[in-house]
Amino acid sequence: MKFYQKGQTLIKEGSTDNELFILFNGSLGIYKSDVKVAEFKERGTIVGEMSVILDRPRTATIKAEEDTNVIDLNTDLDELIKNYPAITKDIIRSLAERLMNTTDEFWHLAEKVHIDEDMKK
Repeated sequence: MKFYQKGQTLIKEGSTDNELFILFNGSLGIYKSDVKVAEFKERGTIVGEMSVILDRPRTATIKAEEDTNVIDLNTDLDELIKNYPAITKDIIRSLAERLMNTTDEFWHLAEKVHIDEDMKK
């Protein structure tokens, strides 16, 4: 378990480490190009998994929004699947939910643009 004080960075956008984190308590802010795009407070939330899965640089910065404890795993995808199947299953569910929500948001935005275009005619 690792402790991060409010404002400390867990992950820096563009870095290439293989660490993912499971929120134990506190809250984590997700920042893309210094813009906060999400915040997680729910115990058990997994962050940092996309870079581990894709073996690519970090797509966002993660900071402690308050004093926060996390469980950290330094692993690659094969090790994650082999040694942590329950965590792997949680990650798959989480990513599927995020994709579903993003798809819904995109659809609503596309619908709004379509309606706005129809009103201009």
